[in-house]
Amino acid sequence: MGTSIRVLLIDDDEEDYVLTRELLSDSTDTRFDLKWVSTYSQGVAALRRGDSDVYLIDYRLDSHDGMELLKQFAASPLPMIMLTGEDDRSIDLEAMRCGALDYLIKGQINTELLERSIRYAIARKRTEEALRHKDEFLAMLAHELRNPLAPIRAALHILELPQIDAARARQAREIMNRQVGHMVHLVDDLLDAARIMRGRIELRQQPHEMMNIVEHAIETARPVINAQGHSLILNAPHRSVPITADAVRLAQAVANLLTNAAKYTEKAGRIFVTVAAEGDHAVLRIRDQGVGIEPELLPRIFDLFVQGERALARSQGGLGIGLALVKRLVELHGGTVTASSEGRGKGSEFVVRIPMTFDYVRDKKVPASIIPTHARNVLIVDDNVDSAECIGAMLQLNGHQVQVVHDGFAAVEAARHQKPDVILLDLGLPGRDGYEVARMLRNDSDFKKTKIVAVTGYGRDEDRLRSKQAGMDLHLTKPVDPEHLEEIIRTLA
Repeated sequence: MGTSIRVLLIDDDEEDYVLTRELLSDSTDTRFDLKWVSTYSQGVAALRRGDSDVYLIDYRLDSHDGMELLKQFAASPLPMIMLTGEDDRSIDLEAMRCGALDYLIKGQINTELLERSIRYAIARKRTEEALRHKDEFLAMLAHELRNPLAPIRAALHILELPQIDAARARQAREIMNRQVGHMVHLVDDLLDAARIMRGRIELRQQPHEMMNIVEHAIETARPVINAQGHSLILNAPHRSVPITADAVRLAQAVANLLTNAAKYTEKAGRIFVTVAAEGDHAVLRIRDQGVGIEPELLPRIFDLFVQGERALARSQGGLGIGLALVKRLVELHGGTVTASSEGRGKGSEFVVRIPMTFDYVRDKKVPASIIPTHARNVLIVDDNVDSAECIGAMLQLNGHQVQVVHDGFAAVEAARHQKPDVILLDLGLPGRDGYEVARMLRNDSDFKKTKIVAVTGYGRDEDRLRSKQAGMDLHLTKPVDPEHLEEIIRTLA
């Protein structure tokens, strides 16, 4: 029958407990694990623990009544059902207003009705919680996307001022670069979350040293750590800790943990990182002196879009998806991640365990590519005029010959006339889309060796597959780092 449903009965009458136990034991479809407390104070303690799936609360409860419990925990994510011996519509309505999800009259309850009520209460509460998390997430997303736009707009205004000097202009450009990087990180996290929910993340696993991956993650998180004035104390292993991993993805998971530790620790705090071999596992421990994790949040800390209480200022930022990414990425490596905290203000510790690889070959250094220095003939196709002109200007300043067009028909015509070495091709084009343009050019023998690169806002796995099937050599998602783009152009052609 699968996993049992944990039911807590809060009722001061033992005969009600015996009857409820008999009704639930008669179920043929579901296994119920029934527990019973008989006083109001025991009920409060049990509801605070929150370790049952559903709560059956008696209306008459010693010197109190069940309405008081409902009111006290109405805002909680706990499914609660009111039980009463009184067939009174006013009690029914009052119970619903106070947070009950259903109302059952004791003399009229049978096994089928009780089981249906329990399942309904659990399903409805889960739906309500999912909708609440969605609304909170959308509010956070709007906030997080607006945050970097404000300094970008201000920096643009500064650059337009006639009296600006070189130092101020450089500062404005640095601000814009940082904030664009922040927005790219947010979008990448959203795409990763979408892939996780659809089971679309694939790993490229190779032998690596766990310590090398952790050092790379520390390098990624270092700007956030330094900005907060934190000290990072690294305890390295005394021997090799070999694993088989996708180094990029696992470093992403570790960097997320380090960034969380930095963001949720007061300035000038300390972050402790330990890498060790324990039995057959590589073990990473990240401990901070930060705000800690509330006990009621710990069981859900790795759920998507879940966050602890945050101030209105939301100075720490984040969308509540980082830890969900961490958990999924670690599990894809055959590992586990756990969180612990003694409570608010007492810091947190995250422990990652990855199976070690014993037939390990030490990481090989990949020789640097020999990059040709001569200029390329580049065709840029993008219906976003500002984007196309900016990229074109950047490539021209780097010495390349550039032509820019803004629709699919002009792209084919320009390619046949210009014979470019590299085509940077947007996908969502008017006239002909980028996929059709790529297929037409690949069917022309003159373009068999031309390098075609998709540069687009579409970054799903299916978009990348369609690009490859259309004949494109590479798929880049916007915004593309200028130095990375320059390297690609010089090495592809």
